[in-house]
Amino acid sequence: MSASSGVLPSGAVVASNGELAWCRRDVEQAVHAVRDSGRAILGGEVWLITGEHSWTGLIPQRSGGPPNVWSWTTDGRSSGESWRDYCRRTAAESVHKLWAMPVEQDTPHELIEKLRFNLTHVEEPAEP
Repeated sequence: MSASSGVLPSGAVVASNGELAWCRRDVEQAVHAVRDSGRAILGGEVWLITGEHSWTGLIPQRSGGPPNVWSWTTDGRSSGESWRDYCRRTAAESVHKLWAMPVEQDTPHELIEKLRFNLTHVEEPAEP
Protein backbone atom coordinates (compact mmCIF):
# COMPACT_ATOMS: atom_id res chain seq x y z
CA MET A 1 0.00 0.00 0.00
CA SER A 2 1.45 3.31 -1.00
CA ALA A 3 0.66 6.90 -0.17
CA SER A 4 -1.24 7.15 -3.46
CA SER A 5 -3.39 4.06 -2.85
CA GLY A 6 -6.27 6.16 -1.54
CA VAL A 7 -6.93 3.56 1.16
CA LEU A 8 -4.77 5.08 3.87
CA PRO A 9 -5.46 8.42 5.54
CA SER A 10 -3.64 11.41 4.14
CA GLY A 11 -1.09 13.32 6.14
CA ALA A 12 1.47 10.53 6.35
CA VAL A 13 5.16 11.20 6.16
CA VAL A 14 6.59 9.31 3.19
CA ALA A 15 10.11 8.03 3.79
CA SER A 16 12.65 7.83 0.99
CA ASN A 17 11.93 4.08 0.69
CA GLY A 18 8.16 4.70 0.32
CA GLU A 19 7.18 3.61 3.82
CA LEU A 20 4.54 5.67 5.59
CA ALA A 21 4.23 6.96 9.14
CA TRP A 22 1.50 8.99 10.84
CA CYS A 23 1.24 11.37 13.75
CA ARG A 24 -0.40 10.04 16.92
CA ARG A 25 -3.80 11.59 16.13
CA ASP A 26 -3.97 9.82 12.72
CA VAL A 27 -2.34 6.44 13.39
CA GLU A 28 -5.47 4.72 14.71
CA GLN A 29 -7.31 5.66 11.50
CA ALA A 30 -4.36 4.23 9.54
CA VAL A 31 -4.55 0.98 11.56
CA HIS A 32 -8.24 0.65 10.71
CA ALA A 33 -7.59 1.40 7.02
CA VAL A 34 -4.91 -1.31 6.90
CA ARG A 35 -7.27 -3.77 8.59
CA ASP A 36 -10.14 -2.86 6.25
CA SER A 37 -7.88 -3.39 3.21
CA GLY A 38 -7.43 -7.04 4.23
CA ARG A 39 -3.90 -6.69 5.59
CA ALA A 40 -2.58 -7.91 8.92
CA ILE A 41 -0.35 -5.71 11.05
CA LEU A 42 2.83 -7.43 12.19
CA GLY A 43 3.85 -4.47 14.35
CA GLY A 44 5.37 -1.06 13.96
CA GLU A 45 7.81 1.47 15.22
CA VAL A 46 8.08 5.10 16.19
CA TRP A 47 10.09 7.38 13.97
CA LEU A 48 11.65 10.74 14.72
CA ILE A 49 11.43 12.76 11.51
CA THR A 50 14.79 14.30 10.64
CA GLY A 51 14.06 15.67 7.16
CA GLU A 52 11.51 15.74 4.35
CA HIS A 53 11.88 12.01 3.63
CA SER A 54 14.20 10.87 6.41
CA TRP A 55 13.85 9.58 9.94
CA THR A 56 15.64 7.81 12.75
CA GLY A 57 14.36 5.16 15.13
CA LEU A 58 16.60 6.41 17.94
CA ILE A 59 14.38 8.66 20.04
CA PRO A 60 16.17 10.86 22.62
CA GLN A 61 14.97 10.53 26.20
CA ARG A 62 13.70 13.51 28.14
CA SER A 63 15.86 12.35 31.06
CA GLY A 64 19.00 12.62 28.94
CA GLY A 65 19.69 8.87 29.00
CA PRO A 66 20.53 6.84 25.90
CA PRO A 67 18.02 7.02 23.03
CA ASN A 68 15.08 4.61 23.00
CA VAL A 69 13.79 2.50 20.15
CA TRP A 70 10.01 2.29 20.40
CA SER A 71 8.34 -0.62 18.63
CA TRP A 72 5.69 -3.28 19.04
CA THR A 73 4.79 -6.62 17.53
CA THR A 74 1.55 -8.52 17.31
CA ASP A 75 1.07 -12.20 18.03
CA GLY A 76 1.35 -14.53 15.04
CA ARG A 77 -1.63 -16.07 13.32
CA SER A 78 -2.91 -19.08 15.18
CA SER A 79 -3.94 -22.29 13.46
CA GLY A 80 -7.57 -22.18 12.51
CA GLU A 81 -7.70 -18.37 12.68
CA SER A 82 -9.26 -16.94 9.54
CA TRP A 83 -7.32 -14.25 7.72
CA ARG A 84 -10.10 -11.75 8.40
CA ASP A 85 -10.03 -12.50 12.13
CA TYR A 86 -6.23 -12.26 12.11
CA CYS A 87 -6.43 -8.80 10.50
CA ARG A 88 -8.99 -7.66 13.06
CA ARG A 89 -7.00 -9.02 15.99
CA THR A 90 -3.68 -7.54 14.90
CA ALA A 91 -5.35 -4.17 14.39
CA ALA A 92 -6.87 -4.31 17.88
CA GLU A 93 -3.54 -5.38 19.39
CA SER A 94 -1.78 -2.55 17.59
CA VAL A 95 -4.22 0.10 18.80
CA HIS A 96 -3.89 -1.17 22.37
CA LYS A 97 -0.08 -1.23 22.22
CA LEU A 98 0.11 2.17 20.53
CA TRP A 99 -1.95 3.86 23.23
CA ALA A 100 0.01 2.11 25.98
CA MET A 101 3.34 3.48 24.68
CA PRO A 102 4.44 6.51 26.71
CA VAL A 103 6.73 7.77 23.95
CA GLU A 104 5.59 11.39 24.21
CA GLN A 105 6.11 11.42 27.99
CA ASP A 106 9.69 10.18 27.56
CA THR A 107 10.63 12.38 24.59
CA PRO A 108 11.95 15.94 24.92
CA HIS A 109 9.09 18.43 24.45
CA GLU A 110 10.69 20.07 21.41
CA LEU A 111 10.74 16.74 19.52
CA ILE A 112 7.19 15.50 20.17
CA GLU A 113 5.77 17.11 17.01
CA LYS A 114 8.37 15.20 14.96
CA LEU A 115 7.23 11.75 16.17
CA ARG A 116 5.47 9.49 13.67
CA PHE A 117 4.16 5.92 13.86
CA ASN A 118 4.98 3.40 11.13
CA LEU A 119 3.00 0.20 10.55
CA THR A 120 4.43 -3.05 9.21
CA HIS A 121 1.67 -4.96 7.44
CA VAL A 122 1.23 -7.89 5.07
CA GLU A 123 -1.26 -9.22 2.58
CA GLU A 124 -2.78 -12.66 2.90
CA PRO A 125 -0.36 -15.25 1.53
CA ALA A 126 -1.35 -16.84 -1.76
CA GLU A 127 -2.60 -20.40 -1.61
CA PRO A 128 0.12 -22.91 -2.59
